[in-house]
Amino acid sequence: MPVKARVAKERRPSFSAEAIELFVALERMPRRDRDGDEFRAKSKRLAALLGLTSEWWTCNSVLDRTRAPCHPPGYLAYDDWFRVRAVREELLAAAKRGVEVAA
Repeated sequence: MPVKARVAKERRPSFSAEAIELFVALERMPRRDRDGDEFRAKSKRLAALLGLTSEWWTCNSVLDRTRAPCHPPGYLAYDDWFRVRAVREELLAAAKRGVEVAA
């Protein structure tokens, strides 16, 4: 019997309300306040909520606004940067949708 084979659609990641709220709060934090232990702990918590803990340990964060990875190709951190950047873009879109819904 023939079977219709199809490629599964890629699903958009879903984020918890806590993750989006924490992301927005940290994103709005002034640069001068980003060096403290409290920021680092919240950044690590956000990475855990997003399933990006191993990427956090390679010094990649969804809060990073750089345009390109600082490590050269071949390094684990180089590949992690692209993974984290994709999640950042989705988080920004989710946060924007949340703001539109709240408004």
